Amino acid sequence: MKQYLKQVRAIVWKDFVTELKTRELFSSMFIFALLVIIIFIFSINLSIVKASEVGPGVLWVAFLFSGTIGLNRSFMLEKENGCLQGLLLAPVDRTALYFGKLISNLVFLLIMEAFILPIFMIFFNVDLISHLLPLVYVIFIGTLGFCTIGTLLSSLSANLKTRDIILPILLYPLIIPIIIGSVRMTGQILEGESLSNMTNWMTLVLCFDVIYIAISIMMIDFVLEE
Repeated sequence: MKQYLKQVRAIVWKDFVTELKTRELFSSMFIFALLVIIIFIFSINLSIVKASEVGPGVLWVAFLFSGTIGLNRSFMLEKENGCLQGLLLAPVDRTALYFGKLISNLVFLLIMEAFILPIFMIFFNVDLISHLLPLVYVIFIGTLGFCTIGTLLSSLSANLKTRDIILPILLYPLIIPIIIGSVRMTGQILEGESLSNMTNWMTLVLCFDVIYIAISIMMIDFVLEE
């Protein structure tokens, strides 16, 4: 177990060092998410529509599309530099490689979301501070499910020439339950409701998180070998 954790930590550390040197992954995700919010804010009349009704959808669209960019880059850098083949030849457990990439994608996306939330709060004139803890929890479980299945599909599409197109086609239908649940819970939080009133949606998102983690563990060996 100790050796397994060391393998996961080594992969995460490598991704963080690479990102600190280039900063291309975070910057591209942040700029895209910011652009999505700016486009929506100029196309919505907040004097007619309540921010709590449209805001959650806009926020999760920004997270979803910018996160897809990050997932596409996750295995593409490894593939381009020949690192993926080296990792597969190394005595590294395939699931350790998967969880290392999952943690990296999750952390990068959560950091980007942390920067986007204040911008969203200013543009949509909503108070997120008073609902911060439940909102952070909802964003975390929604982002976890997105990254869980997204990391698996990213490893699958890394070997394809049309990976930029294939990944969204495969990913978006699978994360519909997670996104719907996350959007509904985010909207209810902005309306001032507590998490105890969202048990059904929370259970839905968490169940898909667990299901996708289990599927990824079972499939990652076959996916990487291909």
